[in-house]
Amino acid sequence: MAPSQVGLGLFLGIIAGIFLGSFALPMKRSKLWNWEQIWLIYTIWSVVIFPWILAFSTVPRLFSVFTSVPASTVLTVFAFGAGWGIASIGIGIGIKMLGLALGMAIVLGLNNVLGAILPLILYHKEQFLQPVGLAVSGGVCIMLAGIVVCAVAGGKKDKALQRTEKGSSTRHTTEFVKGLVMCLVAGICGAMFNFALIAGKSIEKEAVRLGASPINAANPTWCIALLGGGVVVTLYCLYLTTRNDSWNLYGKKGTSSYWVHAFLMGFMWFCGVALYGMAVTKLGTLGPSIGWPIIQSMAVASGNFWGIVTGEWKGSGKKPLQIMLLGLLLLFIGIIIIGWSSTLS
Repeated sequence: MAPSQVGLGLFLGIIAGIFLGSFALPMKRSKLWNWEQIWLIYTIWSVVIFPWILAFSTVPRLFSVFTSVPASTVLTVFAFGAGWGIASIGIGIGIKMLGLALGMAIVLGLNNVLGAILPLILYHKEQFLQPVGLAVSGGVCIMLAGIVVCAVAGGKKDKALQRTEKGSSTRHTTEFVKGLVMCLVAGICGAMFNFALIAGKSIEKEAVRLGASPINAANPTWCIALLGGGVVVTLYCLYLTTRNDSWNLYGKKGTSSYWVHAFLMGFMWFCGVALYGMAVTKLGTLGPSIGWPIIQSMAVASGNFWGIVTGEWKGSGKKPLQIMLLGLLLLFIGIIIIGWSSTLS
């Protein structure tokens, strides 16, 4: 693999991770809307509008691409996307309960392990015990250690904040447990996003055959996978809005800027997804196993950066923050190892 291609793939993966770790930031400024309001509008932009705009503008004869592959391939990609939709619901609720920093650390940590190691075992098992496979596995393990350290730091932060708010211990503990469960579910289901990309390899080949650039070949796959997730998320948000009788919140005074916030969330998230698809095409046959942990770890790092900037750690003391910085250091070491592993394939 040409070093220049590897370097471009790693660069795109890092930028993608920054976008994916930052997308939820505007949600902090939309406090008059319930979760389902902001998440529904964000979902419409991120998984319906933007993917199809990009695909139509970069892939000639887009619908011919879909009809040129077996229907089972399209349905498999859609099903994996629907599984990821469950993760999208979980991460949205989990972040609200645990905070951007800790929520992203837990979700993306599980995504790292399942989304990087399982594809290597299932689709490239002959390389699992080769130098490239061992390097990927070692880098992922170091990243996982870093994410565990980040989670520990988040737990210590939560305890410290409980001590500063009298009478809030029970509320904090209950919310922490609920948020933790939601993030665990999101972390497990979120790896299906990577499997959707793997299942859509034949779609990519058809896109290239019909005139698409290799760097844009994953765009049709995203359309189907994200549509599957979008259906799940939209139905759940509509259910919550009806159950909570909160349709009126969309027109509530002082919320006009929230529509822009939701747009920005969708734009940043989809930029991350599109850049990840481009990164994978530059990282060779093991692109999903190499690129996935890089974007996830960068997302954790950027999520924690914004968590610190927006005051999530204010009042927690120095020790939790120092532990968090140690976790971020481990993440970056893991990224370096993963990047080096790409030169071995």
